Amino acid sequence: MKDILVLRDLEQIKAISHPYRVEVFGTFEGDQPQSAKQVAEKLGEPHAKVNYHIKSLLKVGILELVDEKVKSGIIEKYYQPAAHKLIIDKSFMQNVDEDVLQSINQASLSIFEKISEDFYKAAEKAIDQPKFINHHNDYYLTNTEVKELIQKIEELTKDYLSDKNDKTREDTNSYSIAILGIPKVKSQKKRG
Repeated sequence: MKDILVLRDLEQIKAISHPYRVEVFGTFEGDQPQSAKQVAEKLGEPHAKVNYHIKSLLKVGILELVDEKVKSGIIEKYYQPAAHKLIIDKSFMQNVDEDVLQSINQASLSIFEKISEDFYKAAEKAIDQPKFINHHNDYYLTNTEVKELIQKIEELTKDYLSDKNDKTREDTNSYSIAILGIPKVKSQKKRG
């Protein structure tokens, strides 16, 4: 499995922009392949629904078929993500038409919804594990500064998390780590 898959095709962006596919993608942990049946059990969803979305991600190269096993006369297919992380190619951001922009916005919204869901589940449970939000508000950055900040955060995160994929290490808990940078949009005042 690659570390990063750069999405260079509109069909890839559209495929991962579906909220349920983000959820399916999120069930894969580390380098462990899973069958559609295993993903369906994790999500508590019908096998046919999960299988449909897995095939959509497989078609565009976000998931890969890595093994087939015969169990009770039935061929069970095992999949894993093509990469640990997905990023959108910068060239999409230069000549953005309405269709591309809508797909990128939907993909971002789907990921944010998944992060929000994880956050609320963790907040509702009284568990003895650290939870944190690091929020900085009202900073004014140029586009160049934002790109520099993203690059520094990516380097630090990649370096720090590079050896943290092993869930068999003692005293570990699974975490979803999200770093958001959102341009503030001023709301327009209504005239009455």
